[in-house]
Order: sequence, then structure tokens, then C-alpha cells
Amino acid sequence: MIGPNMIGAGIGGAIMMAFGVSTAGVSGVFGLPMASNLFIFILAITIGVACSVGLQVLVRKPKPEKDEVTQNEDDLDFDITI
Repeated sequence: MIGPNMIGAGIGGAIMMAFGVSTAGVSGVFGLPMASNLFIFILAITIGVACSVGLQVLVRKPKPEKDEVTQNEDDLDFDITI
């Protein structure tokens, strides 16, 4: 999930750079009071989060069925005797 988060943050940061939005070194919710253009700042964060979540949905592995989980647990069953 690191990749989609990096891409989403990069897109949000690129939008802020393209419109010349500046903050005092703080981003996210804590940067709201210090943003030079509040509307573009919120828009960039929203678009970045939407891209990140969308990519995570595409990349995420599907949850295994209940039968697969029990079958995998049975495959890994072994005894250690001394």
C-alpha cells in the first residue's frame, strides 16, 4: 500500500506546486490555517486522497474464501517431538 499512497501524495503535491500554494512546512489538516490558498489546498488534498484510495482498491489482494483459509491452515500443521 506504500506505492498508491506515494502516488496520491505526489499528485496532491503536484497540484499544490502548479498553483503556487505554500504552507509553513506543515501539510494535511494541520496545514489548513497556514495555506496561502485554502480552496486549492483542500482541493489538492481531496484529489490526492481520492487517487490514493482508488489505486489501493485496484492493487489490493482479494480476501480469501473461508475454505482456502482452513485448507492453508491444515497444510501447515506439523508436530515437533523431542
